[in-house]
Amino acid sequence: MRTFFRGKRAHEAGAEEKLPAVIWHEERESEPNKKRILILTLSNLALQVLWFFYRMMLSRLAGTEVLGLQSLVMQVYSIMVSVCISGLNVAVMTVGARIWSNGGQSGGIRRLFKNALVLFLLLFTAMAAPLFIWRKRIASGLIGDPGAALAVAIVLGCIFLTGIENILKSVHLATGRVGKTACSELMEQSIRFLLVFLLLRKTSVDTDHGQVALILFGMLLSEFFSVSFLFHSYKKHYRFRGNPDAVNEASLSRLAGILAPAALTSVVSTVFASAAALLLPGRLMLAGYTRQAALASIGTLNAVAVPLVTFPTAFIGAVATVLLPSVSTAALNNDFKRIKRILSRSFTAAALALLTANMLLMHFSAPISGALFGVVPSRLCFLLLTAKAGIIYFQMLTTAALNGLMKQRIVLAFALIGELLQLVLIYLLSALSAVHIYGYLAAMCIGEGARLAVSLLYLKHFFRNSGV
Repeated sequence: MRTFFRGKRAHEAGAEEKLPAVIWHEERESEPNKKRILILTLSNLALQVLWFFYRMMLSRLAGTEVLGLQSLVMQVYSIMVSVCISGLNVAVMTVGARIWSNGGQSGGIRRLFKNALVLFLLLFTAMAAPLFIWRKRIASGLIGDPGAALAVAIVLGCIFLTGIENILKSVHLATGRVGKTACSELMEQSIRFLLVFLLLRKTSVDTDHGQVALILFGMLLSEFFSVSFLFHSYKKHYRFRGNPDAVNEASLSRLAGILAPAALTSVVSTVFASAAALLLPGRLMLAGYTRQAALASIGTLNAVAVPLVTFPTAFIGAVATVLLPSVSTAALNNDFKRIKRILSRSFTAAALALLTANMLLMHFSAPISGALFGVVPSRLCFLLLTAKAGIIYFQMLTTAALNGLMKQRIVLAFALIGELLQLVLIYLLSALSAVHIYGYLAAMCIGEGARLAVSLLYLKHFFRNSGV
């Protein structure tokens, strides 16, 4: 695999005899990033395979209507994650990478973890209390099934454990310990698979909302393992060593300054996506679907077509995960040439993934989905999803780069533009009998494409002004 990330180039205009040492230094620093990308890619691929079997198991034991209802319940999960977790992940990774590259002191990392935990608990309490109190209204009014109130309550427990887990993951990723996070995630999802399988097989629950509650309960139990595993690793690797500068870098105000726009970006994306997901069944019914057919179509789309098309995200996600802290440390030293080089190589990786893996998947998608899931979405569905996947690959990389450059407010503005356009188009197109579910997919492609376009234009302008 080609080297996508290299070490920091020397800023000094040194003599020519120093050049070989600089080149060796860059190649040496590129090795850890290559290994991290490889570890994360293999881990993500294993998770993708595990999730294929997990969804296949759910589709056979629970059915597509249960999966459709679960996708609606999980919108509560997505909203909570966007408010309480996603922005905090960006803040911890950005600040953690800068602390660790500036001497690698554990004192700043421990302060970072404690302050991040305080912020998470504040956000979680503010969000979870009203959701728990009004869970029955949410289940009845938004999800359309009063019995889903129990599932909403279980989701809140999942979020509490997931938030602590993600802070620990972000600390490990920022400091280069990707192997620990990969191991934790693989073992957690394996435990979840087994628990959900046993709960569905051994428990006689006839209602859709009852089966959704069982699925989420298995998820809740599996979270205990990952939190315990990562916390043990944290206590082992980050022992306190004094470094006042690093501790100040991890202050609450510093974290909050990054968290606020990053969290708002996630909230904007998730709220608009959740609004579209909750809106979609009704719009499809206007296009001629019954409610059962609408839920089955949504379940098939989310549980069958999307996992197949997004399989290469295992690699792109690994590149983006390594990209953010790499850009953050380079920006700390104003090394914009290195950032541009990193981003260029990342784009090359995304293009290769799209032109190879996605083209093969689109060709064999029908027989694969039929063999694994017993359901075959249309070719047009796979084509539109492939177009969206390609856009998302590049968007993941541009967003990671902008976050590493501390441009969270810019990311927020561009997310608002893309998501607003997408929601309007979904509302208009998905209710048309001529396009129905395909209108929904086309609207997502257009909205995500607009967001990517403005992000690329901004980066081009940024590098030009930086003299790169």
